[in-house]
Amino acid sequence: MVMTYPEFRERLKDLGDPPADEVVRKLLDDGQVDSVNRLFRQISSADDDIPAQAPPVLHEFLEATRDFPDWMDRGRLPDIAEFFRHHHMEASGMQATVGLVGTYLSPIGAYTLHSTHRLSHQPHRRLSQSTRLFMGMGDSDAFTEHSKLIPTCQKVRLVHAAIRELHRRSGQWDYEGMGMPVSQLYTAGAALVFSIAVLDGMENVGLKVDANEADGFAYAWKIISHFLGVPDEFLMEMGDRRQATELWHEGREIEWASSEDGIALTKECIDLYSSYVPPGLKPAVPAFMRKALGDTYADMVDIPRSPYDIGANAASLGTSLLQSTPVGKNFAVDEVAGALGKAVERVAREAFTHGQETEPQMSDRIG
Repeated sequence: MVMTYPEFRERLKDLGDPPADEVVRKLLDDGQVDSVNRLFRQISSADDDIPAQAPPVLHEFLEATRDFPDWMDRGRLPDIAEFFRHHHMEASGMQATVGLVGTYLSPIGAYTLHSTHRLSHQPHRRLSQSTRLFMGMGDSDAFTEHSKLIPTCQKVRLVHAAIRELHRRSGQWDYEGMGMPVSQLYTAGAALVFSIAVLDGMENVGLKVDANEADGFAYAWKIISHFLGVPDEFLMEMGDRRQATELWHEGREIEWASSEDGIALTKECIDLYSSYVPPGLKPAVPAFMRKALGDTYADMVDIPRSPYDIGANAASLGTSLLQSTPVGKNFAVDEVAGALGKAVERVAREAFTHGQETEPQMSDRIG
């Protein structure tokens, strides 16, 4: 029997990640965070040799956490590949806008992001680093021994552990009221947002996804959750996509609420992507996000209302922003989603070419 969301919440809200937490505690004690962040740039795929100069505690952790879980069914990988073959551009745009805003709708999650020195008030950097994870899922080697996705997940796992440890050392975190910083509830919940909530958003704007491909996308996030440190026992209890959808629909009623941090982060997200889409589609960014989230949740983070209709206005432009449109999709919505997907790629590419950090990076202090 799949657990209810209150049960899920109670079991995960105070749970950290002991293996990663132990590594980060040692790295912070030894003042090695900056050198480890530099080492991160030398590890790009799962079959890379771990640099010889890596601290032993880090070397052991990376070696121990790079294998695929025993429960992974390789027979389901073609459905993941088909999802990204048909929806890579739109899914990237949806994850980097609606998906991220979904994490901002958690007041505790939004507060945590705003309190983290390396990510606060830096939307370009924050979103370009997040994009590495999203776009890595669509890579042809994502779920092979050559995966670039696995080391990205390992780095994010350590980033989460650093945030937990820094808040513990600050003595200012409200454990009684907020549970563990970046708890397993946060990580598993974020995976539900980036899978189930993204699929919901695609449906809300009229982007049609084959059921098997949707199952594959949700399954991909279950594998990613494993590499982010969510214990396998909880991943098994979350069930299949249908059961995970029921769990999340119950959970968002409990977790999502308005907060000043969430509103500020959402505005940064809208402003950033609006600056990257063609001029005629700038008003479509908040309109697209509002339609994907629904008015109730869009209002919680003050996504602007406008008379812009993402169907009629996009269609009136008369030009396709995509090279091809798979059968069964809404052409006008595809233009907006495609523009957002291309904007995501530009954010990542320009961050790299302008020398900005795009690797996940551990913090050594909170702001």
